[in-house]
Amino acid sequence: MRVKVDFLRLKSTIRTYATITFGVALVAVGLDLFLVPNRIAAGGVSGMATILHYLLHVPVGATMFVLNAILFFIALRILGLGFGIKSFYAVITLSLFVDLFAKFLPKFAMSDDLILAVIFGDLLTGAGMALVFSTEASTGGTDIIAMILKRLIDLDVPKGLLLVDFTVTLFAGVSFGARIGMYSLLAVIVNSFTIDAVLTGVAVSTQVMIMSFKGERIAKRIMREIGRGVTFLSGRGGYSGRKMDVILTVLRRRREFAHLKKIVKEEDPNAFILVSHVREVFGKGFKPIE
Repeated sequence: MRVKVDFLRLKSTIRTYATITFGVALVAVGLDLFLVPNRIAAGGVSGMATILHYLLHVPVGATMFVLNAILFFIALRILGLGFGIKSFYAVITLSLFVDLFAKFLPKFAMSDDLILAVIFGDLLTGAGMALVFSTEASTGGTDIIAMILKRLIDLDVPKGLLLVDFTVTLFAGVSFGARIGMYSLLAVIVNSFTIDAVLTGVAVSTQVMIMSFKGERIAKRIMREIGRGVTFLSGRGGYSGRKMDVILTVLRRRREFAHLKKIVKEEDPNAFILVSHVREVFGKGFKPIE
């Protein structure tokens, strides 16, 4: 049993770090192909590193690493040991990938249309950051500064994030002109929406409640054919007064829900189905409770 548990933990750890690695790779590609070549400083440490890259001719990745190292050191002094090894791994890997990919990817922007650069650059960086966040890790930078501001001046983290990103885009406007500054601010907004959309898509599962007089048959088929557990709740029809089964189950994939509807239709076409989305599910078949 102990070996099995350790194997599952190892599998989960490998999956977590693979997700982080793929996520930071997407961020690096978005920066190198779209944002940095167009001087778009989309907030945070990457935005500041982009500004310094053009002003001082220093590598973006190395600058990100130095800035994040300084922030981590300050955060450790002010906030304590509140940062996990996953965040350190994400920060170091992202810094390496940005400079490494810059050597092999095209030396020019994929598009000199700033709107396209903002959209596609943020789709890549936002999706990558969302994957990293989904593992409860951080890419460093803005969120660390926001947490420090919360401790020092009691500023809410969301407001702190907005303040820091706005400050970086202001520097971009001063350094590269108002036009670039406005596009940088637009990039911050698009990036935020992208992160939220991807995180929602990653996390959402489907919760289904089925009210039927043939609950036993439906539940057995759900467990046998879909492989999902079910919970029986007791119910009574308000109009008929008859007792009925209320089946509660949670599905992960859209095709599982399609299969469930097929089962219910075949077993009880008069059943009542209530469907809702849940952000996170912990337990067997989903995330482990850690």
